[in-house]
Amino acid sequence: MHNLHIKAVPFSIYFFTVAILLLFNNQVSVAQQTDQQLILRQVDKLRMPVGLDCVTMTAISNTDAQVIATAKAPGSNISLASIVSSRLGKGKVIVIGSELYLKKPTLSDYRIQTLITNILQWGTVPSKKIVQLWEGNDELSDFLKTNRYQIITNSATINNQAGIIILCQDVTAQVKINKIETFVRNGGTLVFASPLSGVVQQNFLGYYSLKINNLLLKAGLYNTFTPVSFDENKGVLNMGDIPPYMNINTALNWLKSNNLSAPQDEVEAYAETISNYLLNQSDTTRISREIKSTFTAGPDNRQAIIPSKAHPLPKSDVKNYLTYRVEQALIKQYTNNHPLAKIINPTSKDFPGEVAINAPRVNERIVIPVQVGTQGLGEPDPVYYRWHSTGLYVAAGDVVTITINPQDVRQHLKAQIGVHDDNFNNVSELTRTGYDLTTTFELNKTVTPIISPLGGLLIVKIPDTSSLKNINIQVNGAVKAPYFKLGTTSVQDWQSTVRNYPGPWAELITDNIILTVPSYRIRNLDNPEKLLKLWNEVMDADARLAAISPQRIHPERIIVDQQIAEAGAYMFTMPYKIVVPDDESCALSLDADSLRIKGSWGHFHELGHRHQFWPFDFGGLGEVTCNLYTMYVFDKVLHKGLYNHPNIPSKEAVVQNVKKYMNDSPSFQKFQSDPFLALKMYIEIIENLGWEPIEEVFKTYRKLPNAQYPKTEPQKIDYWFTCLSNASHKNMAAFFDKWQIPVSQSAKQSVSQYPTWLPPEMQ
Repeated sequence: MHNLHIKAVPFSIYFFTVAILLLFNNQVSVAQQTDQQLILRQVDKLRMPVGLDCVTMTAISNTDAQVIATAKAPGSNISLASIVSSRLGKGKVIVIGSELYLKKPTLSDYRIQTLITNILQWGTVPSKKIVQLWEGNDELSDFLKTNRYQIITNSATINNQAGIIILCQDVTAQVKINKIETFVRNGGTLVFASPLSGVVQQNFLGYYSLKINNLLLKAGLYNTFTPVSFDENKGVLNMGDIPPYMNINTALNWLKSNNLSAPQDEVEAYAETISNYLLNQSDTTRISREIKSTFTAGPDNRQAIIPSKAHPLPKSDVKNYLTYRVEQALIKQYTNNHPLAKIINPTSKDFPGEVAINAPRVNERIVIPVQVGTQGLGEPDPVYYRWHSTGLYVAAGDVVTITINPQDVRQHLKAQIGVHDDNFNNVSELTRTGYDLTTTFELNKTVTPIISPLGGLLIVKIPDTSSLKNINIQVNGAVKAPYFKLGTTSVQDWQSTVRNYPGPWAELITDNIILTVPSYRIRNLDNPEKLLKLWNEVMDADARLAAISPQRIHPERIIVDQQIAEAGAYMFTMPYKIVVPDDESCALSLDADSLRIKGSWGHFHELGHRHQFWPFDFGGLGEVTCNLYTMYVFDKVLHKGLYNHPNIPSKEAVVQNVKKYMNDSPSFQKFQSDPFLALKMYIEIIENLGWEPIEEVFKTYRKLPNAQYPKTEPQKIDYWFTCLSNASHKNMAAFFDKWQIPVSQSAKQSVSQYPTWLPPEMQ
């Protein structure tokens, strides 16, 4: 037997070895933890920020992103990512749903402090315990100093000593965004606390896109205004299990194990996750190939699901709807990665329509009069690119070239294929392809090839700030579309040639209005001149009541669609367009004789929305004052008086309805909740005093400088009351009291010199 000799190890060496092993094991343990575990360490609850009571969500489009905390989408059970981390190059990125988490009073919460401390430790390079704040924030600076971080406040340039950059605002200069990207790719950490909720709500915007998303997208993230609010989440974020639909890997695994189906209330979330990945990643990645093979779809698919009027696709048909969404995303991904590939989306044959293979492709030199600027109506957010029609159509899968003059290269012009740009998120079934069908190209060189797998009318987009008077472009390879411009196109040419052009969509144009309609609707239209002159009368009447010049800076645009994207709406209006259905109302709008006899309440109503004075309307008037324009057109243009709707069939019916309201506990709440009841208050004024008081009120509104607009609901009511009293030279106090419209005593006193007025039925 051999003797075993054991050499004694000095205690100091043994202790050092154990310490190294423990440190190594701890580092391995930390490395094995997810971002969520590290960032939420010792955090038992995360409250919603104090102030706006909502956070934004961040969409995910890669495999690196990790969801840290979620909140429920408004009115649903779907979780949205409210705090998300990711990687970019050697560095890290984290997006927090609200800037208010980094400000008092939210920052005073010890749980939020723990969260921020964990984020700093997660993102800190050991040798660079320096934080650069992109803007001044005293509360955050004090907090960082207490955690022994060195603070640098600078938004001009990046300090090379910093390990972390904290942003609580958007960065609009691309040069600065590029520098931040370099900082992250080289190993730095970007902490972005979104200001988006504040930007949107404080500026009354429907949508706003952060420029910093240009960088976040490279890390697979996109912060957007889909707010999750206090009421729906009981004031806290969810830090528990992450639903499988929030991650592309878990989403695919879950779907494959469940026969490509999902709970009905989750199918949209699975579709969005897969689509976000496909539209931001190459079509050659392993996951892209897996998605394609799993759903057996793609640009060469001959069995694609095509929603149509004949074969609607209900979203309740979960498997087919999900497959359809993935098919469409795969086609988009392919065309994104192969921008000039001659791909035809199989759904395009149904909508927006097919162009015959033998239809002649033409080369056309076009001069476009530039019509940009604002004219006192509700306008899109600046800088908006106004749509200018060309009379040409780009067939699906065709490559068309656009040549512009060298001096126009820097004019920020764009070409757009298609005019149907709505997304059908809120409808229960699809009767056409349910997303934005348009494709846009920057015209930043003299010759630009353009193509779309769906096709569409060719539009030139010109920034609203442009000083150009005309644009000259050469278009090669397009198809002519039916196009009639009042005062330019002759009726003879229209009848003999133009209305038969092969483009599946047509445009009828005046300086006041553009009607975009399916070509089959106008093949037998003999006299578009007569029709458009009537529409000009309608537009002039609206201008007169709105107190704007009849010489419009740009035309309004009405677009016919196979399906209306707003759930429950028959038609709808946006700042740059009105969307109407392809039904009997479309036929009516194109028949001058029938339109003059019958009128079209729907079309006139939507045009009223474009002209009403939104800043002056208090709650409940959104669907009321627009109908003043509807009635004005019926009365002044069609000479049919005020009563042209089932809810206001006659003067007698209106009077009886008003009396019933007055005898049945009238209230301001009832007034606000019933648009046609509120309209009858206006009808009483017009019936007894004529249109002149309403016209004078709107002239007063138009003249008021923006800085003097009434801000609060009581101020808006008082301003309406005093303007109406002054315009009519009547004291309207008793009338408003009868209707239960709350007017202040000071406003009543200001018109006390006028005689009291009440309509006969109230006396």
